[in-house]
Amino acid sequence: IFRSIMSALICETKGCNRDFETVCAHCHASFCSKHFVTHIKVANNDLVPLADELNSMINKIQYTNPIHQALHQLEKSRETSHHNIDTIYDEKKRQLQFEVDIKKEMQLNKLLELNQKVSKLISDGNASFKQIENLKRDFQEVQKQYKKFEKANFIRSNFEPNQLKTIVSNKEYFTGDDGTLLSYEHQVKLNEFYGKKTQKWELIYKGTRDSFTSGAFHRHCDHRGPTMTIIQSKSGGYLFGGYTSVSWRSSQGYVEDSYEPFLFTLTNPHGIPPTKYPVIEERYAIFNKKECGPTFGCGHDLYVCDDSKISTGSYIYFPWSYSDRTNRGSETFTGTKYFQTNDIEVYRLIEN
Repeated sequence: IFRSIMSALICETKGCNRDFETVCAHCHASFCSKHFVTHIKVANNDLVPLADELNSMINKIQYTNPIHQALHQLEKSRETSHHNIDTIYDEKKRQLQFEVDIKKEMQLNKLLELNQKVSKLISDGNASFKQIENLKRDFQEVQKQYKKFEKANFIRSNFEPNQLKTIVSNKEYFTGDDGTLLSYEHQVKLNEFYGKKTQKWELIYKGTRDSFTSGAFHRHCDHRGPTMTIIQSKSGGYLFGGYTSVSWRSSQGYVEDSYEPFLFTLTNPHGIPPTKYPVIEERYAIFNKKECGPTFGCGHDLYVCDDSKISTGSYIYFPWSYSDRTNRGSETFTGTKYFQTNDIEVYRLIEN
């Protein structure tokens, strides 16, 4: 015990037998006066590399400009933005030219047709008063359309963030204030698929407006005659759907349609141009059930489930009753077998 007490009173520096005089407040070691000074010097020596590192950091922060990397990223972003704007411009320019060409062709055809009638009656020289009145009425109509064509605001361009919308007056074949899915080009293409360029359609159901439940679909679409269904997928925003000449119902199962029903793609992940997929099994053209949204084909080629915006139960088993002309199978429309809807629009055919 005595030795233990004595050792505790001695300087802790190795080889030193002097009595301790000071306890280091930092490490609590006991030192004689000589070695306490040495201990302090050693501790202070640790400050030198810290000072060197601090000086180095100060120099670097004074002479380094981190904005260069940020500016590089900003420049890349600028180039990407310009490229995107150029892409949008080229696409809208092409679409604009397409729309104007269609409108010009329609107007020219009307003028040529009327001119042919007038020339024939002049050549025959025996036009009746009724024929003349009818021609005058037709002339006034085409003249009115021609004057619209001449107006400076026949084409209107609306600029919005990240997009350029170009509108050609009086161009709608698919009508309805809430319709948003179809461009004019796609309207023309669907009428081409249908077989009548100037066919008019009226919006009777829209998922984002009327609800995505199967009940809402049948409430708005049952017993409405021929319809065109346009679906927009949640992932990718792809546009596809189908046409049937028979009415939708809440019950009846499979329904035959012998008047050329079809499925179609307007946009898709494969770059396939707008394509029509005709029916090959007419007796399974559509499927009616109150728990189902618009459903085409046996299998089904295209099935929209209840609450399709939330549910992942909608699917594509294609081809079964419709012909696959592009050989992409169930991945044709959205790139996947199962899908969710972002919106659905159903248009009924308007009898001209």
